[in-house]
Amino acid sequence: MNELAAQARAFAQTLALEASQMIQQAAGQQHAVEFKSPGDWCSALDRRIEDHLRARIAEQFPEHGFLGEESAQTQASEGLLWVIDPIDGSMNFLRGYPQFSVSIALLSQGEPLAACIVDPCREEIFSAAVGQGATLNGSPLQVAETGHLQLAIAATVFPKPQSKSMPDYLTQFGQVVCTVAGVRRSGSMALELAYLAAGRVDAFWSHDMGSWDAAAGVLLIREAGGQVFTLDGLRWCDSRRIAAAAPQLASAWLELIRPTGS
Repeated sequence: MNELAAQARAFAQTLALEASQMIQQAAGQQHAVEFKSPGDWCSALDRRIEDHLRARIAEQFPEHGFLGEESAQTQASEGLLWVIDPIDGSMNFLRGYPQFSVSIALLSQGEPLAACIVDPCREEIFSAAVGQGATLNGSPLQVAETGHLQLAIAATVFPKPQSKSMPDYLTQFGQVVCTVAGVRRSGSMALELAYLAAGRVDAFWSHDMGSWDAAAGVLLIREAGGQVFTLDGLRWCDSRRIAAAAPQLASAWLELIRPTGS
């Protein structure tokens, strides 16, 4: 399995860089846009990149399954599933706001084996393989050593405007803003998770995430020494409420954002 993880890590990086190049070449062009729901946009480029990645994976690993944000899941043999977000932060990309990414991960029985997140704007390549550490442009990653929430920077993504979880989220948001040193929200969950792995932020939480939003970042955080947990008790891949933190902050962070009555 370690050999597969290493092989998949290298392939995920190759794919993510191919997708990043497609994004860079399309920057500044007009793109057909699909409004899937309030606050949720998809462009023709999202679909074109996802189709490209699906075809590349089918060539290299025809026995593996595929799950993309813009398409249905295909059957996976041996529980091996590639989880793809072709442009995490599509709204940012379409508006020219330079905070979006490509996120690719290989899962085995629901747990990530290998992952890569690429930031096309900054040309940063975050990658990881289970048991083999996480890196940024080849240099090892480690979560921050911040010891108190009052000194911590927290990152988040907002639920969609009409989300049923919005009231709970806003309560948590108020608690966090009144406790930590600062809160950041860029619009790309994959990058926020990568930033936690890189020690740029100390904690993270979200509602209404999809597995394609989190799969690569979960492995990056784990391999960089951080902790990932959920607020509903489900496995991360089944949950819609995921959180993470540097280990020395994990208990206090979970206590701060734990839903009332849980």
